[in-house]
Amino acid sequence: MHIFQEESFAEVTDGYLDMSGASFDDDRIYRLSGEWRFFPNERILPENIPDTHETQPVPESWYHDAMDTGDNLLGEATYMLTLKLPSNLDSDIGLRFYEINTAAEIYANGELIYTFNDLDTEPGTRGMDYGPVDVSFHPDDADELELLVIVTNHTLGMRGGLERDVLIGSSETIDSIASVSKGLQLAAGLILLLHALYAFVLYVLSRERKNNLLLLFGLMLFMFASGVFLDDEVLLTLPVSLPLSLKILLTVFVLTLYVMFLIVSVIVKLPKIVMKTVSVFFVSYAVVALIFPIDQYLTFTIVTMMMFPLFILTMITLTVRSILHGNQYGYFILAFLLAYTSNSLWGVLIKLNVLQFPFYPADFVFSMMALMGLVLKQHSDITKENRHQANIIIQNEANKDQFLANTAHELRNPLHGMLTITDTILDQLQTKPKEAIREELELNRKIGNQMKFILDDLRDFTLLKESRIRLHPEPVNAASTARTIADILRYQIVSKDVRISVYADENLPMIHADQERFFQIIYNLMHNAVKFTDQGEVSITIAHSNNPDSLSIKITDTGTGIPSSDLDRLMQPYEQGADPIMGGIGLGLNISRELTRLHDGCFTMTSEEGAGTAVQLQWPVSKDVQGVNGTPLVEQPPSTSLEQPAREKEEAKKDLRHLLIVDDDPVNIDLIGRALESDYRITKATSGESALNLLTANQFDLVISDVMMPVMSGYKFTEEIRKQYDLVTLPVLLLTARYHAADIISGFEAGANDYVSKPVEISELKARVKTLTDMKHSAFKQIETEAALLQSQIRPHFLYNTLNAIASLGQTDPDRMTDLLFEFGDYLKFSFRIPEISGLVTLEEEMNLIRPYLFIEQTRFQNRLHVTVDIADEQDIYVPRLAIQTLVENAINHGALKSKGTGEVHFYARRSSEGSFITISDNGPGKAEELRKRLTNETEHSIGIGLVNAHRRMKTINHEGLLIENRPEGGIIIRINLP
Repeated sequence: MHIFQEESFAEVTDGYLDMSGASFDDDRIYRLSGEWRFFPNERILPENIPDTHETQPVPESWYHDAMDTGDNLLGEATYMLTLKLPSNLDSDIGLRFYEINTAAEIYANGELIYTFNDLDTEPGTRGMDYGPVDVSFHPDDADELELLVIVTNHTLGMRGGLERDVLIGSSETIDSIASVSKGLQLAAGLILLLHALYAFVLYVLSRERKNNLLLLFGLMLFMFASGVFLDDEVLLTLPVSLPLSLKILLTVFVLTLYVMFLIVSVIVKLPKIVMKTVSVFFVSYAVVALIFPIDQYLTFTIVTMMMFPLFILTMITLTVRSILHGNQYGYFILAFLLAYTSNSLWGVLIKLNVLQFPFYPADFVFSMMALMGLVLKQHSDITKENRHQANIIIQNEANKDQFLANTAHELRNPLHGMLTITDTILDQLQTKPKEAIREELELNRKIGNQMKFILDDLRDFTLLKESRIRLHPEPVNAASTARTIADILRYQIVSKDVRISVYADENLPMIHADQERFFQIIYNLMHNAVKFTDQGEVSITIAHSNNPDSLSIKITDTGTGIPSSDLDRLMQPYEQGADPIMGGIGLGLNISRELTRLHDGCFTMTSEEGAGTAVQLQWPVSKDVQGVNGTPLVEQPPSTSLEQPAREKEEAKKDLRHLLIVDDDPVNIDLIGRALESDYRITKATSGESALNLLTANQFDLVISDVMMPVMSGYKFTEEIRKQYDLVTLPVLLLTARYHAADIISGFEAGANDYVSKPVEISELKARVKTLTDMKHSAFKQIETEAALLQSQIRPHFLYNTLNAIASLGQTDPDRMTDLLFEFGDYLKFSFRIPEISGLVTLEEEMNLIRPYLFIEQTRFQNRLHVTVDIADEQDIYVPRLAIQTLVENAINHGALKSKGTGEVHFYARRSSEGSFITISDNGPGKAEELRKRLTNETEHSIGIGLVNAHRRMKTINHEGLLIENRPEGGIIIRINLP
């Protein structure tokens, strides 16, 4: 706006202006406003200028009285202006006439310098120029400039003459104004037009779903582009008459308002009747704009401009209301309306000659960007919705696949149990008592019923979906049914600290229900509650309702709960909780709700994550039987967890190999335990977390784990084991109902040693268990053998040195020789003791060998060796046989005795509630980094082979081996942490 601002200058008086003080050498421009000499109804040429004249204000339409043309401004006249120029002017001069109505010849100092249209143009002539007129000329060193402008108007009766500003300045400045304005206008028009075409193409290409907003966006940009090309600098001259061109321009403005209203109505969702009414108004108004008489067109234009604020305010009000109602698209519409209103306001001020500046495209750009933002936002939302719908379809397909896989898993589990029980009975048919076999068969029947419930769900879902299910209602005792289901479920939660309670009011009426379906509903709901409750209570309460025609049945639990956002989803078929590995086929809740509704009952479910779930049923009572008593059920004490080892059998099976069985299904864990308990010592766990806790406190020869477990799957559980145990130290056998190649590969990648698919053949399971436990013990025996070999290699050398010391003391110190002989005898006695089968001894037993050894070494080296022993709780600390003795020997021979002064060895051991702690340190020249490298590489031909063996044996117990550090005073510290 301020680049070409006009300079303040004196106004023209009686056709004369002194501009001798003006500057034409820079970017200054001047307005030639004021009283010009005026010759109405005459075409005055430079050579015959009359002496008498009138005056006419410029800028302004010529007067009706002066033209004597009646109600219109048709006619012709001559304007004349004399300018006194600066004395040193040597540059070209430029003139800019913002509007000449409608033809003109311009003379400068008697010379014709420009012709604008033909002075004798007849009404209806097509293709007339319209818009600003730019003229450049050289004043030929004259002191004054005489301008003569002959203007004729035979086409527009509503305006005439020089109605808008006339500017003067250097030729370069005037050309710059024109170039900048036309360049900006052309760029804005092309950008708008290209985006409009792009929107139309996208609309046409969207075959399946037409986006009306995209079409309106294209129309709006096309209207903008049309207005830009037809107005201001008038870049496009239409091949029609000038009056019709102006009518078309006003019609474009009206249609722009109409399309703008359509966009707003689409976003704010106006009623169709309102849209139709407004559409009829705008279309009718646009037609009137095209056919309205040109003589009265100024009045029509003024009315239109007065209506514009009303329409804009209405659309802004509707938009703001939609924003307040949460419509995010409204922000884009509001920005668009404000930008367009700003553009229109500037246009009105320019047309009224209040302001004059080059074309200003920013408002158009902002308007377009707001509309583009709106379309892109809607496109983004549609894309997200399409992606969401596509994900739903994909998820539904995946749910079907998952449903089939879960169904297979749920069926294979009970099938596995039935086959296991059958194989066990066949194996022990001759040895088991009849009552024990009866118990096994009853268990088999219960498992078969569990499979029947799953198959019933599959059948019923299909029947419900096809509306083919048939009910056979009769009077049913709800409390009795609930108690029966509670008894069935208690068997399945023997591994959980959960109690099942049934509470029933007295004098409860019978309910009106299909007994089989009612049993199915309550079983599904209580089974879900039990499945997702690890500790606490699952209860069913049957009570009188406020409505005498219904009973209230409420199932509650203290389980994990359900996020409120998942409640509706979980009521849909195939849907499962956030942890689908919990099992199930995702039909139980949906079937229970639909069956309840078929009984004219009410089904509601509430839940809070971490606080449990409650399902409330309102069930119609039977009209046939009333007054059946219900008795409160005594709460059952919490069951003893299967994760605690059977203490009474521990002593009898102490020498058996120890297995850890992990499965979240108590039936499966019991069946596997029964199949293996005769040959192995069994410990059971129902989750990966509890199993890991057991591993830290016990020694196991094999872990048997199910893959499909909640919270921590079998794969994750195996990965956690491998962080502490290698494949040999603790083998892992995985069990699963899924036996695809990908599942097997996942198991081995997680660190499993072997894989068995359900239903398991008992003979195959026993064979694989035996192979893995034999492998574990073979590896352990190899380490023990290696330790014994090391001891046998070291012992001859030690015996020879000890005998030499005894012989030497016989001549110098017989008493000390006697003490040495006793200690040497103790050393030999404990060296040849047969070790325990487990390879572990108490530190007290190990010290029986270490103390004589230390006495012998201190006797041999006397002042060169100082040993400190600070141990306690020797009888409670278990260590691998000869491991500590090897470390003590290493500290003396490779540490203390190689120091430059007196060698020092410190031996410390304590037992606490957290475990045992042993340290052995010396002040030798050794470096911890070198020893740790040997342990890592396990180079069996290095000097530290005894150290490597001790490390490997310790690692089988504490899973970390030896911790080696540098002493601050010099030397090595070996730390050992034991469970």
